[in-house]
Amino acid sequence: MAQLRSAVRAFVAVGHAPGDVLAGANRTLIDLGSGLLASCCYLHLDPAGHRAWAVRAGHPPPLLRHPDGHTDVLDLETGPLLGVDHASHYPPTPVDLPPGSALALYTDGLVEERGTPIDVGIDHLRSSLAHARADSLDELADRLLQHAQRSSYRADDIALLLTEYRPAATGHQPPRRR
Repeated sequence: MAQLRSAVRAFVAVGHAPGDVLAGANRTLIDLGSGLLASCCYLHLDPAGHRAWAVRAGHPPPLLRHPDGHTDVLDLETGPLLGVDHASHYPPTPVDLPPGSALALYTDGLVEERGTPIDVGIDHLRSSLAHARADSLDELADRLLQHAQRSSYRADDIALLLTEYRPAATGHQPPRRR
């Protein structure tokens, strides 16, 4: 995973478009010869354009909480898992970011429960994000992770990344991240 993370950073650093970042990471993982597969969701944030470009490789879809609290599971095009095929294609999807919105990216370990379809877990997280009240991204993350902490069964790692889009009144500022 460290090698894959480094590959993603290298493709981003040289200015590749989001779909090309995942295509390059895919080829790198295959070339490493490990036989491993990985899922990934990559978002390129463009605060000046009020949008992000999202690319998925078999990863759970991000969630977007609008300023009024309504929360959507983002319907993104998706490519196959990384490590499957050298010729895999990863189409980018534009995501409009209203001021005051929040994006949530998470691993499947947060939403999977034994004997329950993953869509049920994703919808539970979507509902929790829609109704959670918090004064900070740290507090919001804690609230979203509470259910996972109470679960007696977790077969996979749990990770959650939240970012909030709040442009400055005199220009644009980068989104806050946790």
